[in-house]
Amino acid sequence: MWPFSKPVQAASVSRSPTLAAIRCRPTRPGVGLLAVVGLLWLVGVNYQVNLAYVAAFWLFGFLMVGVLLNLRQLLALQIDVAMPQEVFAGQNAVLRLTADHGGRSRFLWLCSEDDYLAQRPSENIWQPWRIGKSGGAYEWRIPALLRGRLRVPPLRTASVAPFGLTVSQCVWHWPSDAVVYPAPIDHAPPAAAPRDSGESTERRPAQGGDEPAYLQPHQDGMPVQNIAWKAYAKTGEMLAKRFEEEAPAADNHIISYRDYPAGTPKDRLAGFLCRRVLDAERSGAPYILELPQRTVAPQNGQREICLTALALW
Repeated sequence: MWPFSKPVQAASVSRSPTLAAIRCRPTRPGVGLLAVVGLLWLVGVNYQVNLAYVAAFWLFGFLMVGVLLNLRQLLALQIDVAMPQEVFAGQNAVLRLTADHGGRSRFLWLCSEDDYLAQRPSENIWQPWRIGKSGGAYEWRIPALLRGRLRVPPLRTASVAPFGLTVSQCVWHWPSDAVVYPAPIDHAPPAAAPRDSGESTERRPAQGGDEPAYLQPHQDGMPVQNIAWKAYAKTGEMLAKRFEEEAPAADNHIISYRDYPAGTPKDRLAGFLCRRVLDAERSGAPYILELPQRTVAPQNGQREICLTALALW
């Protein structure tokens, strides 16, 4: 393809572009053919040569058919994108593109809009995508440099088929719901920092405490102050109060941001915690992830929940 300029094109925000969203321009062979048509027309006008008229009209008609067939490469084309299931910062996010092409063969060229706007004359940024009658998929690789929401740049689609006389282009936009997890950083896990008694504990039933949890039959040896006198007055049955007390959750390993120095950068801290979460998942041991505003306890899908929390932290 040999486009002469890089104009700003209308974006195609839907799955199928409209005619207004497609920019069609002649290629160098198309400009040459148009010049030949003009010369033949001048020859026919000046010298009254009917054969020159016929050739000019025939070539002009051929050029118009080429323009219509070129536009049909993009019209009614529907492209769906499948976001990656899992990607970490520093990797390439692989998006899978599939096309609903109505059973027609198409030959397209694809490139990222960011690369298109920043390209140099010597760079070849276009990648071919041949869509046969049975369909075809294309793997689009996007660098995921930072953790957080995956930014999917606009995708520029172009076609010069079938004759290479014109190039039709349009730009596709897709909303992204994918998340880039922080890059895990290998390190020696530090010793757990001291914590308050109320932050990393769980409650289990035991004697003593302040709040009654439930009633149970009174047994010999129980303190007299635990007798539920109100229940005894109503039912005549001697019942004792059962209380709760706080006990440390010794069965769960706590992965906390407070295990690291206070001045640690957030991105680096997220990488440290990500590595410990992956190691805990690999070992199969129960764990708790502690962040400044959130604590993730053991549950179904804890790995994805923890990695997403670290990505959006």
